[in-house]
Amino acid sequence: MNVIQSLNQNALLVSDDGKECIIVGKGIGFGKKRGDTVSKQLVTKVYKMAPEKSEWSGYYENVDEQSIQMAEEIAEQAEVMLNKEFSGNFILSLASHIQYLEEKYQNQIDIPEPFHYELKYLFSSEHLAAEWSIKFLRDKYKLNLPMAEVSFFTLHFVNGLLETGQVNNVVELSDILNETIELIESEMNSNLNRETIEFSRFVVHLRYFIIRNLTGKLKDPNIEEEAFKKIYDLSFEMFPFEKAILDKLKTMLYLEHGMKFGNSEDFYLLLHLVRIMKSGGGCGNGFSRVVQGRID
Repeated sequence: MNVIQSLNQNALLVSDDGKECIIVGKGIGFGKKRGDTVSKQLVTKVYKMAPEKSEWSGYYENVDEQSIQMAEEIAEQAEVMLNKEFSGNFILSLASHIQYLEEKYQNQIDIPEPFHYELKYLFSSEHLAAEWSIKFLRDKYKLNLPMAEVSFFTLHFVNGLLETGQVNNVVELSDILNETIELIESEMNSNLNRETIEFSRFVVHLRYFIIRNLTGKLKDPNIEEEAFKKIYDLSFEMFPFEKAILDKLKTMLYLEHGMKFGNSEDFYLLLHLVRIMKSGGGCGNGFSRVVQGRID
């Protein structure tokens, strides 16, 4: 490993076999300068840089050491909470955001509040991590931050988890999720109960389906197992009301976002619809039936 830039006493931006990454270790950055070699035995954590993010070249030079330290500490805890790994790009992006937090509030700059309510339910795990982060910065570093910052941190976490060649526009993802939920509620003529585990599971499933669709990682919808098709057909007969909503949902996603999917995705989305409608109230032909078993 060769040093590209010392970020702070405990972090370095290095080149490892031609690939850039941020490495973390106690005192690993002390006295290091560009071109120095670093022993891998001193490294306790590696954050790989997303290779397609070429715009980060030189960006780290504008971020101060303490902000990077804060971002590292937040990322370490958030990875545990979310069971995901972040990239070095995430560290720099979050550090840059933290660096100007106090300045923004000291200058009384008006910060918009982007769909706070929706974020809590669309990205519930990231929202919890964001709440922890704000409390952490308040308690340890005495930053005077309003709760409005929870939304911005939530967006950082979502983008950080999706940035490695997947979806780089969390607003697009949020819009599609909101459109889907609004369509379902419109067809039900009632609001879904967002506090239920069924709603949470549905949103998680739909979220990753959208990501796979946007990134072209779905299976060929024309390739289906014949044995399962009988189950799909039977399920549709059992839940005609939910099937009608699913058809409208598929039409909307295809016409407005170019998304399409086959029988297997139909089946799982149908089961989620049955569950969230059962837990969320309303009326419909399929509401009297409950699908048993776990849906991932």
